Amino acid sequence: TNPIEAGLGWITKLDKNEFIGKKALLAAKTNRSRRLVCFKMTERAIPRNGCQIILGDEYIGYVTSGTMSPSLGEGIGIGYVELPYDKSGTEFTIDIRGKHKPAVVVKPPFYKKGSLMD
Repeated sequence: TNPIEAGLGWITKLDKNEFIGKKALLAAKTNRSRRLVCFKMTERAIPRNGCQIILGDEYIGYVTSGTMSPSLGEGIGIGYVELPYDKSGTEFTIDIRGKHKPAVVVKPPFYKKGSLMD
């Protein structure tokens, strides 16, 4: 994992002098293959760290963190997915204890002040 894949490229100063890891970050920026996304479950299920993210029969990523949101009343999580499956609205399944539960990529944040996410 690196700041580019996590969507934090704006904090890296790649135009500055040499630093440890600069070459690796430049390569990651040029050859991005995955991205950190937010998702919500569309059926009752709680995603957990390490669960596989699947599209059809293909493994496309993994969950890094997940929980049941008390304010939304549904499972939410974040995870890394292969490109181009990082777009908001992309549907996939999460393998939770051998069962494939549907989820959809959403834009962060999960909660906006005064209203719940659509």
